[in-house]
Amino acid sequence: MSEIVFLEIKGMHCKDCPKKVERSISKLEGVSKVTVSYEDENGYVTFNSDLLSMNQIISRIKKMGFEANVIKEETIEN
Repeated sequence: MSEIVFLEIKGMHCKDCPKKVERSISKLEGVSKVTVSYEDENGYVTFNSDLLSMNQIISRIKKMGFEANVIKEETIEN
């Protein structure tokens, strides 16, 4: 099942930070799309919830030294 999670991401200090987050999250099995905005301090991840959990995504972001909080999550109907 596909899901999309919208996240508030705090602690990014430069315009390269979103790219680093995107690269790291995109390597997780089950992620189909990730977009992070430095200016808005948020992002979203589209992923297969049969392969990956929202908590695993948040944990990866936190391990990178950023704060991540869920704004909203949705199930995508295929």
